Amino acid sequence: MTYDRYISTMLALSIGIAVSAPALAEDEKPATRDDSEIVVTATRGNARADSVAARTDVVTRDDIERKGYVTAVDALKAIPGLSVVQSGGAGTLTSVFSRGTNSKHTLALYDGIRLNDASSPNGQFNFGSDALGDLERVEVLRGPASAVYGSDAIGGVINFIPRVGGARAFMPYAEISGGSLDTYHLMGGARGTTGPLGYSLTGEYFETGGFNNTAARIANNLGERDASRFASITGNATLTVADGLSIRGLVRYRKAKADYDDAALDRTGRGGRDRYFIWRVAPRYIALDGHYQGDLEIGQVDNRRSEWNLTDANATGGPGTRATGLRTFAAWRNRFDFQPAEAVKATLSGGLEWQRDSVTASDAYSSPLARAEKQTAVYGLMQLAIAGRFDLNGSLRYDDPQFFKSVTTWNAGAVLHLPEIGGRLYVAYGTSFKAPALAERFTKSAYNVGNPSLVPEHGTSFEAGLDAGTTLGATGWAGLAATYFDTKISDLIEYNYATLANINVGRAKIHGYELSLKGRAGTFLDLALNYTYTDALNGTTGARLLRRPKHAWSGSVTVTPIAPLSLTGEYFRRGVRDDVVYDATSPWGKGGNYLGNGTVPGYDLVNFSVRYKLTAAVELFANLRNAFDATYEEPNSYAGAPRTWLVGARAHFSGARPPP
Repeated sequence: MTYDRYISTMLALSIGIAVSAPALAEDEKPATRDDSEIVVTATRGNARADSVAARTDVVTRDDIERKGYVTAVDALKAIPGLSVVQSGGAGTLTSVFSRGTNSKHTLALYDGIRLNDASSPNGQFNFGSDALGDLERVEVLRGPASAVYGSDAIGGVINFIPRVGGARAFMPYAEISGGSLDTYHLMGGARGTTGPLGYSLTGEYFETGGFNNTAARIANNLGERDASRFASITGNATLTVADGLSIRGLVRYRKAKADYDDAALDRTGRGGRDRYFIWRVAPRYIALDGHYQGDLEIGQVDNRRSEWNLTDANATGGPGTRATGLRTFAAWRNRFDFQPAEAVKATLSGGLEWQRDSVTASDAYSSPLARAEKQTAVYGLMQLAIAGRFDLNGSLRYDDPQFFKSVTTWNAGAVLHLPEIGGRLYVAYGTSFKAPALAERFTKSAYNVGNPSLVPEHGTSFEAGLDAGTTLGATGWAGLAATYFDTKISDLIEYNYATLANINVGRAKIHGYELSLKGRAGTFLDLALNYTYTDALNGTTGARLLRRPKHAWSGSVTVTPIAPLSLTGEYFRRGVRDDVVYDATSPWGKGGNYLGNGTVPGYDLVNFSVRYKLTAAVELFANLRNAFDATYEEPNSYAGAPRTWLVGARAHFSGARPPP
């Protein structure tokens, strides 16, 4: 089917739905970021964003649809303090550097469930192969959070929070789109609440023919396109079985396949598969008129990865990699709200956690790896609200891993509310750690003897922030947020060529600041502008850490000239940065010549999105990415996406109200 015919059919279908379906859209208003917004990532429970001594950005469902985001990479690129690096097109390896820390120092969660892959070489999560159709929102907490979540959360936490329940019994939703590079996206599902059951079920499929991930300047560039596809199905439910007692259940299956190139050798047929399966069952008990909440959780995260490598178009095979990581977890969590004095409100939280990670991995260069590791932890959190003017936060956690010494982390912060300027002032200090991955300790090859004596990497972080805002008329407002951060990391794990092993020798010194300006003028104009300065240095040599630009900008503006129509523009500026650098040619006649570390130029990207509501239930949309077709590389020698477009239709139907 040609694109013209495909698009015509799709538009006709959407118009037919609009005419025949009842104009009963889901009862929803665009989510907005304000002081009263409730977030869960910082405290493992509901908390007002302005009461937490930390920065939490939220990408809402409305943001996703208004700005045309399809993948997790789309949603994360505009968050201040994050450097998102994708090795080519959709589906390829994607790292997130939060506030200048390493990519393995960002913890990924799905509804609070740890996603970081124990089978990967350094335990990081690949953000490149997930779409957003099953999500209600994405919460991004910047700064240390090991005192709440344990390992990995040195630079921040990214929590993907799924849809569940609704104002009516049956609320279906769907989206269909297609565009350049043979790209297709389908998503459909339903959510709702009927009697004691709140639920959601979402299926999603994304496919693209892609573009050549090797930069055009690289010699012997074969010019082949690197395609990818990923699909997921997510089920989420909460069943109330008795007064105060409910059971939450979650199942998610996602599989992905992507072709990708080598930074030095443009190899046709190189690619990988990535699959993970999550399940969780969690009884919840609420008592004392809602002041106490207790949760039990059990579940698993099953990651499976494989790679293939054909050295040229006629090859029949090559070195491959297979890895499986299975995490089994259990937890007991408690939360108690009380008022010890007339002007004081308090929340105490705490719990026990247990997990077991098992890893099997093999490739052509290393001995097979088969290891397992258990870990237990206990944690506690405290929140105090005093006289409506002060909020105090504190957390303490003790992790006891099987193969190295226990680790204690803590975090403390204070918030002073300043209604005189419509804002707040806060300070926070915390410690954090990153446990060495099983692969870092036990992988053995001709180039690696293994080092089971590795200890965790340790971080200390300070930050201070100021928010101010003012009302502009009856429906408008403007706000400014400024944050300073300073992080030091010791015992970084680095490979030592003399000993052929990973050792704890590295140090990092990072500081910087984030500035954000947001404003709204009624329903006509919504704008945001962000700037991040990051000075991330090797604490031993003084060299700049790779792939972390010193200067980064992002901005967006949405104009709604008439009620059914909204137009959004986004701007991204990624400044010069150090990277692993490849020249155009190599002595071997293929790919590019490795030149060591060097400085690479910055780049600018502009995106446009438009949506038009045909009815209260159905809307059409179109997205234009990299509108001016900028040529850029991220990382060096990997081509950035060219100008692309996507058009489609989406629908939200309210269905029936639940019975009284």
